[in-house]
Amino acid sequence: MQLGGFDKIANIYDGLARLVFGKSIQQAQEYLLNDVPPESKILILGGGTGWLLANLLELKPACEVWYIEASEKMLELSKEKIKQSDRVHFLLGTENSIPGNIQFDVVITNFYLDLFTTLSLDSVIEKIRTAIKPQSLWLATDFIESKVWWQSVLLKIMYYFFRMTCSIEASQLPDWNQQLAKNGLTRLKSKFFFGGLIEATAYSNKADNTFSSPRRKTFFNA
Repeated sequence: MQLGGFDKIANIYDGLARLVFGKSIQQAQEYLLNDVPPESKILILGGGTGWLLANLLELKPACEVWYIEASEKMLELSKEKIKQSDRVHFLLGTENSIPGNIQFDVVITNFYLDLFTTLSLDSVIEKIRTAIKPQSLWLATDFIESKVWWQSVLLKIMYYFFRMTCSIEASQLPDWNQQLAKNGLTRLKSKFFFGGLIEATAYSNKADNTFSSPRRKTFFNA
């Protein structure tokens, strides 16, 4: 991922998300926070403006967070939202900036895996997975492919916009669920938002031979 790509829209990013998706983006990312064990060492990649971080610290006061963001402006906005920063380690960077001397209990990648092509996503996932403990949690919230025509059009518009303004790598949505399963993670639960276009999923870093369709073992929330 390119450093600083989201600097141009950092100040309007949350407003744009609310304009297009209402509360769905926020609700999807908050859905899995209760599953975070207390006193966890948590890795957050691509945390954005920091609103989720503030909520997480309030909900899990004993956790310690490594917050990695590729946009310097996003990182600055995140720091402004945190009153007690002694439990948060802010790092400007990408998955390549993950500290090598720490094994994390939880990793959170919200709207992060969709930035990569299918080809490069394999190496991104593997790099992240080496930094988390066996049977740790991987919480991922992101867009998924839709057969609803207007949702497919919306996805194409979003990818065009973010490629032009933020120089993201991907030009279309990768099947990140499939890639996580391919790399040995096991689905625990998930829930759909915004008419099924957004999925919040909890994975375990424990290999399993089964991988079911997202819509078979989960329940739908429009």
